[in-house]
Amino acid sequence: MNNLLKISRIALGAIFIWYGILKFFPNLSPAEVLATKTIDILFFNLIPANISIKLLAIWELFVGIGLLFGFYLRWALLLFFVHMTLTFTPLFLLPELSFTHAPFAFTLVGQYIVKNVIFILMGIMIYKNNFDKSRI
Repeated sequence: MNNLLKISRIALGAIFIWYGILKFFPNLSPAEVLATKTIDILFFNLIPANISIKLLAIWELFVGIGLLFGFYLRWALLLFFVHMTLTFTPLFLLPELSFTHAPFAFTLVGQYIVKNVIFILMGIMIYKNNFDKSRI
């Protein structure tokens, strides 16, 4: 089980690095518009979109590098869980982007958001394997 969890941690880290890198290049990330609109709402338009997307990219890279290499893993997982929690806010803040018929029929954006349930479960397993004394 430890090897499977290590591979899961590395895979999740690689995904976050990939997602983060894409956000450094305008219009390359399919999540750019969703992310900037959500950040605008959450932070009352105080952060310009071109800066908020770069901050999110840095956040995702830190999480990705932490997971991939096991560096500052506790911090990386903390940021991961905060990030994952915030990824669900568009379901409530931007339902017109998330649903064709709320709350049952998701758009592609809504499906993109809901798939994060799997990421969260992977994060929980990684946390329990590395820091929980009761381990899985």
